[in-house]
Amino acid sequence: MPPPIVSPALSAVARRSLPEAIATELRRAIIAGELTDHTLPEARLAAQMGVSRAPVREAMMQLEREGLIEFDANGRTRVRALAEKDYDEIVTTRVALESMAASLAAPHWTDDDTAFITRNIATQKLAATLADLTRLDVEMHEYIVRRSGNRHLLAFWQCIQPQFEMWLAHTHRLQATLTHKPRQLTVDSHQRLLRAVASRDPERAANAMRTHIEAWREWLPAHFPVRKANGKPARN
Repeated sequence: MPPPIVSPALSAVARRSLPEAIATELRRAIIAGELTDHTLPEARLAAQMGVSRAPVREAMMQLEREGLIEFDANGRTRVRALAEKDYDEIVTTRVALESMAASLAAPHWTDDDTAFITRNIATQKLAATLADLTRLDVEMHEYIVRRSGNRHLLAFWQCIQPQFEMWLAHTHRLQATLTHKPRQLTVDSHQRLLRAVASRDPERAANAMRTHIEAWREWLPAHFPVRKANGKPARN
């Protein structure tokens, strides 16, 4: 008797799974700051999304692995509140990964790459919402990491991407509440970064990326009250 054919059965799961779709929607809402009560009751979410609890539970496990939610000792689920140490470690990790990525991307940077980033930055300036601004910001950084050509570096960066995006979205909202202009701050900083990477000088690109990311330490949680007191803008 011939062995059973396995590949047709595997190809049937090519479509997007329900837990993945739920995780995508919850991830979007968490990053956008829409789940303001920070608690995520599984039964209520399942009822609201019109699904059973099983795929919601699976989606929750994925979001926990990404560092966006956590389970307390009683099994309750809540949006993870990043502490100052988390913010500091995200910045430190990004500096290490993205300065290397910029250095690797610079030597083979092309006019097409510059055109892509230029369009992205132009769209940032016109972003209808802060959520759109955050998405475009992350997209630009991911593009540079991908252009490094280092697959392992990209994989490491993607591990922290969800927490980075949640933090960035929070900071953009904070800038807006302090009457700063997050779009203009972001655009100006990214234009300086683009000039450095487009110079095709690895050292200049790495230093520019390091400076760009380190400047976000201005918005670490410990400094939030100071920002409200003196209104000093971030040096993106």
